[in-house]
Amino acid sequence: MPSLRGEQEKLGLFMHTTGIEADAHSIADLVKRLYQECSLNASWLLEPSGKPLFHHIAGNLRYQSPDQTAVIFAALEQAIRYGHAYCLCGIGDVSRIFVARTRAVWHEVHRMVGFIRFNPATDNTLVTTPRLYHNTADLILHKISVKYPKNRLVVLLADKALVIENGKLTSVARHEYEQYANDDSFEKAWDTYYNSQYIEARKNIRLAQRVIPRKYWDWLTEGKILEQESTTML
Repeated sequence: MPSLRGEQEKLGLFMHTTGIEADAHSIADLVKRLYQECSLNASWLLEPSGKPLFHHIAGNLRYQSPDQTAVIFAALEQAIRYGHAYCLCGIGDVSRIFVARTRAVWHEVHRMVGFIRFNPATDNTLVTTPRLYHNTADLILHKISVKYPKNRLVVLLADKALVIENGKLTSVARHEYEQYANDDSFEKAWDTYYNSQYIEARKNIRLAQRVIPRKYWDWLTEGKILEQESTTML
């Protein structure tokens, strides 16, 4: 669960409850305490119907936003007051944001699995610098590592490098792999390949934008080409 210290005024229903370390208690115990302190029955959290809510909480915890905690607890309040379906179907205003943020996180994972290209490094290592808007690097690495079981995969983040090898995830200093990310020879090779496949007569910028959102155009090689092509259409 997110840390609540200093954020109680944002928590609505939970504002006046006793602060506890949630990780030290079972869900059953937390449900019992909620009933004792607020007279609200959330026993459905212990049933299969409660699992999707935990999935959305996990997704929202990875969504980068200053109001992350406030949205999570406001959505939880709607779920507890009006039922889990009210929240998970996005009926309430906050619930819609709550559900949409989970989708945004998993859309980023899906896109990065398809978009990321690696630069080769030494010792059977592949290095990449992805365009991430949320805390998804570990999820992406776990998914991509299935395709490269014999390689060490490295994702360069702003403050560190995240490494996966033989299914084990670790973090190291970014500078250990920066030199490989700065090698643009692979990007030039991809540029050559993309241009060789490009058919001017079948240009469809709108379709391309649905497949490759504009926010990635200055990061992907073909995105830069799309930017040039879209400019010529104006």
